[in-house]
Amino acid sequence: MSAPGKAPTAVSTSRAREDRSPRAGSVLAWGCAMVVGLLIGVAGTPAPAHAQFDFPAELKTIERVRFEGHHHISNKDLAAVLKTRNPSIWPWRHPVLMRLDFVRADTSALEQVCWQRGYLDAVVNSRLDAGKRHEGVVVTYIIHEGTRYHVGGVKVSGLDSIPEAPIRRHLFARPGRPYNPFYLYADTASIAAACREHGFLPGVSALAERRGAQAQAQTGSAEHDTTLYDIEYFVELGRKFKFGGVNLSSPGQTHVKPRLVLREVVFKQGETYKASEVQETIEQIYGTGLFNLAQMTPLPDSSNGVVEFDLRVRERRPRWFDAGVGSGTAERFRFTGEWGHRNLNARGLQAVVSSKLALDGNARFLLARGEATLYDPWLLRQRRRGSATVFIEGVHDRANPSFVGRQERRGVNFQIRRNYRRFSRLVVTQANSYVHQRFDLIAGASETPADSAAVDSIRKAIPPYYNTHRLQLAIERDTRDDLISPFRGTYTNFSGEIAGGPFQGSSSFTRISGTTSWYVTVRRNSVLAFRLRAGSIDPFGKANIFTPDSIDSRVQRVPLEDRFRLGGVNSLRGYTENALPGSGGLAMLLGNAELRVPLVGPFGAEFFVDAGNVWARPSFMSLRDFKLRLSDEYYDLNSIRYVAGMGLRLNLPFGPLRFDVSWSSQPDRGSRAPGVAPDAQHEDLRDRRIHPQIAIGTTF
Repeated sequence: MSAPGKAPTAVSTSRAREDRSPRAGSVLAWGCAMVVGLLIGVAGTPAPAHAQFDFPAELKTIERVRFEGHHHISNKDLAAVLKTRNPSIWPWRHPVLMRLDFVRADTSALEQVCWQRGYLDAVVNSRLDAGKRHEGVVVTYIIHEGTRYHVGGVKVSGLDSIPEAPIRRHLFARPGRPYNPFYLYADTASIAAACREHGFLPGVSALAERRGAQAQAQTGSAEHDTTLYDIEYFVELGRKFKFGGVNLSSPGQTHVKPRLVLREVVFKQGETYKASEVQETIEQIYGTGLFNLAQMTPLPDSSNGVVEFDLRVRERRPRWFDAGVGSGTAERFRFTGEWGHRNLNARGLQAVVSSKLALDGNARFLLARGEATLYDPWLLRQRRRGSATVFIEGVHDRANPSFVGRQERRGVNFQIRRNYRRFSRLVVTQANSYVHQRFDLIAGASETPADSAAVDSIRKAIPPYYNTHRLQLAIERDTRDDLISPFRGTYTNFSGEIAGGPFQGSSSFTRISGTTSWYVTVRRNSVLAFRLRAGSIDPFGKANIFTPDSIDSRVQRVPLEDRFRLGGVNSLRGYTENALPGSGGLAMLLGNAELRVPLVGPFGAEFFVDAGNVWARPSFMSLRDFKLRLSDEYYDLNSIRYVAGMGLRLNLPFGPLRFDVSWSSQPDRGSRAPGVAPDAQHEDLRDRRIHPQIAIGTTF
């Protein structure tokens, strides 16, 4: 590519062809021989001693780095590309050595920063000045920006059988934008990728020419605006290709049958070639969990118009064992263990046995669970994933300040998941649980005798044993670019379920819930994230009572584990897990907004606003519940809770380690009766409006 601003720029993705004559090869050989002889002669001649001016400067240290002469480019953007850095502000810092090769590289990098912003005539020089210290050096980069150039017109030629409008929407070069020579490289790759989605293997080239430059050079007139660049992309589509066969070749010995690999190929032989289906095939192969390497090498056959593939895979170890220790808001001590097999009986079946134990901050038992799951990635020889899970679980629910719910659950679940291309899936679950329960009133709960008698009568009506059978249908769409720390994309989940009714069981209700999250990258890799959750439960059929609380008779008809509850580091921050309310409700609404800002290295910061509540019934919701008040009065039972705060993040491979401090617009007594004093073991009562919390993983 020629020097910016001096001549037209051309970029091509076509393959270059070499055509060398025998005479040219002879001349090249003689030239190489002469150069080698000259180098040998020079190496054998003693070199005269001379001063090495670069070495003294390299023994000095950097005292300061500064910029001069720039007017439109910020210091932050310029400093981001430098190798020569300012010394740290910390007293235990190490001195930054002065390196002239870094300074030379920095001048070139700064010029490229100017070019990327349209200043194609920019020139950057460096100056070294003595610092205040004897060994200190002040490095100054002098920037002459010059004229700023913009994109004039953009034309795409050669798209005879492909719609042009969708391709133009993804081009970086657009009229009015500052001209960036690197746009040509990115746009030619984008156009080629779009053509590959229509069955072509194109050659794409680009030409950028300064408007009116030739006329001004010939006539000397300035009638044309010479600060505009006209860009044209030339596309050679060639013939249309179709998918050919796939040849499987695995390095080393493998215990996976070839059919278990080839069935993951999403395209069929003879279909129109699409590059995205090749990538989707690779993702499907990795998704089996059987391989840690999958490569598909395309082998185009121009004579027959087909693209064949050489597929190479490398098998993972079939068995694994994991153990972990973690901590959360309610589960202060969490221990997990897991054993699995990826390829049972060499049929691609997978088995997982896992366990979990959780304690609270006072080392009291919260949860113990053991389960075993068998997966079939191709249920009934179709591209659908089936699983069967048996589990046993013990739970002590301490979210309600009035009682501790002790449950022992056993059950079996069946699930079928069908993926629709890369982003969407349909999940059908049939779950069965059998529960033994007991409720122990907390000592010190100040109730009147009448209230105690009412509670005793309710406890007698509570069944010590019940079962729930349900069918759930869920639709998911996930376009996030990363599951742990996404920068862009969306996630949507909508589910509906029915319990009891035609499936029998002790409880009968319908439940509808939905979640949507979206992520936007803003300046300097910061992420603006939003989430909205809502749900509603409607009990029907026989009116059974499942808990001793007397908040609402319809709420009591739904088992405690199926009600909506909010609170915790991943929903409404500042509250403990499932604290709002501890007895649950039948309607829920939650909104989160969060700005995630990178700081230095793996450290970052987050600023967030959470709002939400759970209502006993959907009909209890009203517009006045959404009013924001800054007051020392307690929240009303139905009022939306508003929480704002900030925190620090340490980004780790398995997710960020977060320390958040949240502030509530009002204090909250939760579901506690007005006359009941707060209990030290129930931190969910937000009498304090400022709460610190520690968590692992993103909020959403």
